[in-house]
Amino acid sequence: MAGARRRASGAGEPGASTLVLDPAAPAPTEASEPAEPTQPTEPTQPTKPTKHSKVAEPGQAAKADQVAKAAEPDTLSVGSEEPSPEPDQARTRSASARLWVSATGATLALAILAVSLVYALRPTVSDTDRTAAVGSARTTLESLLSYSGSSFDKHVGEVTPELTSPFKDQFTKVAATDIKPMAVKNDATVQAKVYDAGVMDATGDGGDGTTVRVMAFVNQATTTTAQPTPAIDQNRVIATMRKVGDRWLVSELSAY
Repeated sequence: MAGARRRASGAGEPGASTLVLDPAAPAPTEASEPAEPTQPTEPTQPTKPTKHSKVAEPGQAAKADQVAKAAEPDTLSVGSEEPSPEPDQARTRSASARLWVSATGATLALAILAVSLVYALRPTVSDTDRTAAVGSARTTLESLLSYSGSSFDKHVGEVTPELTSPFKDQFTKVAATDIKPMAVKNDATVQAKVYDAGVMDATGDGGDGTTVRVMAFVNQATTTTAQPTPAIDQNRVIATMRKVGDRWLVSELSAY
């Protein structure tokens, strides 16, 4: 649609104008309803301008790659196929430990077996011999430790056959030099009684020379002319009984 413009007339009415159509002017459009105002959007952060790097020359790129590789630490990647020495060392130590434990266990087992064989093959004293040794110890100790000043020499003659040398010689000497003078002087009478006895240990094969140590608890009741009421002495005695033939004789005596 052609546009229109006003052109003033030359001699007409003042202020009058003529509407002239101008084909070049844009056609007037119909007035439309005003559009709703849009919500203002938040301003975005301005992006930093990027610097355009220069394109490296081929020679410079190769040098840069060499420098970068030289700067990298000399480490193995996780997926490297080169074997690590730590697992091998750990396996070696583990194998050595197992070997040591096995060798130690075998040595200990052999030692236990050897001790068991020694005890199994070692000659033992039978219960019959043990009982006989304890019975002889009771009888001999009661006779040996009982005496009287009025019949001391007879007493010594009766007990010495129950002793073995060298203990027999020692007893005879002590009895003559120490015990007899006091017993005669005080007219003393001593009566010994074993109230308990038992085997401490035994060695041998049951033949001659087999020994059994017997511990005995002995009470001695002593009376004198000055003290007619018995005085009781309690003693612990260890008698070593030695088998000679079919007899058990005292070869050593200790009192505590």
